[in-house]
Amino acid sequence: MRVFSCLVLAAGCAGPGALHQATLAGQCSESDASCSKRHPLAPIAIGAHFQPEVAADIDGAATSLKLESADPSVIALEGGQLVAHRAGASTILMSTDDGTVVDFELVWAEPVTQLVLARRDGERVTGTIAMTVGEDVTLVPSLWNGAQRLGGDADVTWTQSADTPIAVLRDGSLDRRRIRARAPGTSTVTAAFGAARAALDVEVVP
Repeated sequence: MRVFSCLVLAAGCAGPGALHQATLAGQCSESDASCSKRHPLAPIAIGAHFQPEVAADIDGAATSLKLESADPSVIALEGGQLVAHRAGASTILMSTDDGTVVDFELVWAEPVTQLVLARRDGERVTGTIAMTVGEDVTLVPSLWNGAQRLGGDADVTWTQSADTPIAVLRDGSLDRRRIRARAPGTSTVTAAFGAARAALDVEVVP
């Protein structure tokens, strides 16, 4: 089993772990102003990764804990991240250096069946969007298994059918993109993760 150390800060309230001694939440990038601390209540998408931040309800100063996956074939610890490899569940143990288990949490993994695009405010977008030259639209992909939205950060691949009308720019997070209308014309933007993909036609007018 893969093990890594992480910094655990004393917390004032009980966490969602089974023993109510620690919490396991997702870290947010300093450049991602819209991100909030996320807890892996939803299954992690297979192929996606989840950056954990652990906090423990332990008296005293900061304590070094270790995370350990009971079944790395389902959820592995790679480079300090939880990575989902196949459908199922694995218990994530949070323990001290001497092996004392402080808490544990069951984390699920599920395959992606659908990729959905939305604006930054959460409004889903499909079909065609109209833009004027100089306008920006931020697109955020989300991964789904049926009606269940999945967690984790995914390396979504973005492509466009024509470069002239629009530019597809990074927008402060791994998967989010900002579409900038540069000149009149049309282009199709496609986001893909594995076999799941979503396409959006963009029409730019003067």
